[in-house]
Amino acid sequence: MTPTHSSDSSKKHIVVIGGSITGLGAGLALTSDGHRVTILEADSAPMPDTHLEAFEWDRHGSPQTKHSHALLARLYLLIRDRAPGLLDKILACGAEELGFIDRARQIFGEIELEEGDEDIVLLACRRSTFEWVLRRHILDTGLVDFRDGITVTGLSSVRDPGTGLPRVTGVKVEDLDGSAYEVTGDLIVDASGRRSRLRRWLPEIGTQEVHQDSEPCGIFYTSRFYRLNDGTQPPELDGGIVGADLGYLKVGLFPGDSRIFSLTLAADPHDDVMRKILHEPGFDAVAAAIPAAASWTNATVSEPISGVNGMANLTNTRRFLVEEGEPLALGVCAIGDALIHSNPISGRGCSLGWVGAFALAESIREHPSDLRALALDLDARIERDVVPWYAVQLQQDRDAVDVAEAQRRGENPYQVVREDGTNNPKAFMRSVLREGLLPALQEDITLMRIFMRTMNLLEKPNDLMSNPEVMQRVMASYQKREQRPPVFQGPGRSEMLEILERVDQAA
Repeated sequence: MTPTHSSDSSKKHIVVIGGSITGLGAGLALTSDGHRVTILEADSAPMPDTHLEAFEWDRHGSPQTKHSHALLARLYLLIRDRAPGLLDKILACGAEELGFIDRARQIFGEIELEEGDEDIVLLACRRSTFEWVLRRHILDTGLVDFRDGITVTGLSSVRDPGTGLPRVTGVKVEDLDGSAYEVTGDLIVDASGRRSRLRRWLPEIGTQEVHQDSEPCGIFYTSRFYRLNDGTQPPELDGGIVGADLGYLKVGLFPGDSRIFSLTLAADPHDDVMRKILHEPGFDAVAAAIPAAASWTNATVSEPISGVNGMANLTNTRRFLVEEGEPLALGVCAIGDALIHSNPISGRGCSLGWVGAFALAESIREHPSDLRALALDLDARIERDVVPWYAVQLQQDRDAVDVAEAQRRGENPYQVVREDGTNNPKAFMRSVLREGLLPALQEDITLMRIFMRTMNLLEKPNDLMSNPEVMQRVMASYQKREQRPPVFQGPGRSEMLEILERVDQAA
């Protein structure tokens, strides 16, 4: 196919659908290269005056705002290196830099630093604070034309003579008073999140059906926010996030700004009893029974500042805008959750959204006048830098579903030797990770470094367990499991059911 030219100029007018974290990140990345950017945001909720008030911001289009978020090192580095002024504003609002170096020194004392250690930094900041500061930064600096209360209803297009493909020229919109019109642009970027309507809009302009892979994450989850009591020092953080995986229940504690943190509990949607964590009495009882959570949520340490917010119907989903080496349409692309989204319990969403945003800026820089080449280049970057995390999450979630089902049947999913005497390889690997990797992270700085780089998206996920040195060190730790107390992250399912039953009786 012949190259398709949208303009002789390398500077474009780019229309971004969605003004949340990923859309704003795209605005930042694209305006840095001199492009003119218009962001269209459906929500019309006025911006609060301060980041503290933003905690009550009515962002009904982004229900995940009321949940835990992790701003991983891959995102931190993009801010630090590409927008240092933004980082200063975030830190001024009470966010903290949680670095690998400081934590490693707490555990191991004086350490020999390696190149890149200074890059392993997690930014402790609530989603509401981060989005408020980010939007305020963009509005104050006049970087983009930000329009809220604008709902995109479809795409405008023409037939490209060089390829025969639809070429998107703009979007159809409606504003708050019902007025309908078009917003034109050289490139349309869908950053509208997991509820993207591209699968409907693209066939409406003559493309083939948009292929989508999707399967349940195997969890629902609940979150609650807490504020540390005055004068109280928080418990130690292992790498910035406190976590526990009990099989039937997953636990994540996420530090935020202004001495505020959040606790997330996640369970299998088919485990009806565990649905009691959707309500405060059940949530609080479960949190109190898990050491990693109890040490933070105990009344002597903190107090809750929110109710319990739930999220369900979660899927791992990937949409394909390139099929068999050809884009479905020219002049349109998707980034963030609009293209690929996975289990939110991993906390990668905001960071991977920005990876996609800056990948888009790089693709435009490489192919400023060829829309087809741009689409293929972006697809290749997403395949390299985002898809591996989606793929590993699929594997982890499938195994997590098996573990939860086994526990509901009263089976031990970590039992290596079956009743018939044969070995269960899946159970063996689960046992190695629990009794080998987890303890080793507190005993082996090399493993801790590699694990932290992987968790923070600085290394590919498959590199962790395929690394011979990693496996050798993990297995060495596993061989010492009888020399240390068993890893205890919390009660077994039957004991937790008794705890929840007592909650019912007390009510």
